[in-house]
Amino acid sequence: MSERKEKWLVLAAWPYVHGVPHLGNLIGSILSADVAARYLRMKGADVVFVSGSDMHGTPIEVEALKRGVSPKDLAESNHKTIQSLFERWNISFDNYSTTESDVHKQFVHEFYDKVYKNGYVFEEVVQLYYCPNDGLFLPDRFVTGTCPYCGYEKAYGDQCENCGRLLEPTLLLNPRCSICGGTPVLRTTKHWFFDLPKLQSALEEYIKGNENLPSNAKNMSLQILKDGLRPRALTRDNKWGIPAPFPGAEDKTIYVWMEAVLGYISATIEYFRRRGEPERWKDFWLDPSTRSVYFIGKDNIPFHTLILPALLMASGEGYVLPWTVASTEYLLFKGLKFSKSKRVGVWIDEALEVFPVDYWRFALIALRP
Repeated sequence: MSERKEKWLVLAAWPYVHGVPHLGNLIGSILSADVAARYLRMKGADVVFVSGSDMHGTPIEVEALKRGVSPKDLAESNHKTIQSLFERWNISFDNYSTTESDVHKQFVHEFYDKVYKNGYVFEEVVQLYYCPNDGLFLPDRFVTGTCPYCGYEKAYGDQCENCGRLLEPTLLLNPRCSICGGTPVLRTTKHWFFDLPKLQSALEEYIKGNENLPSNAKNMSLQILKDGLRPRALTRDNKWGIPAPFPGAEDKTIYVWMEAVLGYISATIEYFRRRGEPERWKDFWLDPSTRSVYFIGKDNIPFHTLILPALLMASGEGYVLPWTVASTEYLLFKGLKFSKSKRVGVWIDEALEVFPVDYWRFALIALRP
């Protein structure tokens, strides 16, 4: 009898398509994952390597407004460009998908229907920032301000790039509208929330007991748990996204991070459907022996060590929890952190105009922070 092959899910963080990725994005997820997938295949393991374009959310909406185009047109155009660039970088995906795929949309609806029925979703009337000048609510990157934890003055409404803390827009000090720069006002609206505190003890047990997590991921996760988990908003008032499936939420969309992290599963489902094996994805995602490795940047740690595991637990489906995350520190450019939003660094299309791809692949892996 032949020895049973090890099963590995190699999962690279999905790049936002509001612009071409820079070298920091590449080494932080895609390229590192590619090297791991190639190595595991050479060892004879059964490997599925997936990623995709994160098409929704405020980064795309903000960029589309700046360019005077629709979010859909911008996302689809940039997806094609990025997919072509990854081919030039010789990335060996089994499937590179998008959050606009029919498979992903259907999976997200079915997944959250289960989470809702299992009692992990509640609705609440809240006050959120609204821009009178632009006539819209300001979720996530539509509002910037000072981080209440570290004092960084350009924090986004959903996360501080400086300290990595997860935020809500109303926590920001001196908030400003990202579109017009004006001062927003608070307005009442109804939203649906994921009851993350219900899973605090389960997450503490998971993080403390996971000996595979790197120190930066474990320490950040434990600090967030020590501070105490709070419910996370599942819905947004913006129109560009996957419609929320909850009763009464017909005018809302699912918060981009709460649906994009499910793309790892939907991309695997899509991959095996294309192969004519529509049920085989379960051999990976529902098998406790499967090792799932998430290749992410430092700023994505809490979404993959806390929020994603919590969602998988809340579904009650028995999905395999992250075996580990391969979380990089920040790549620096002239002493500054690579940043797509601040235009700091070298972009993956520009790099190939200077040196051939094998040079960059070797150099970036050697320099991986």
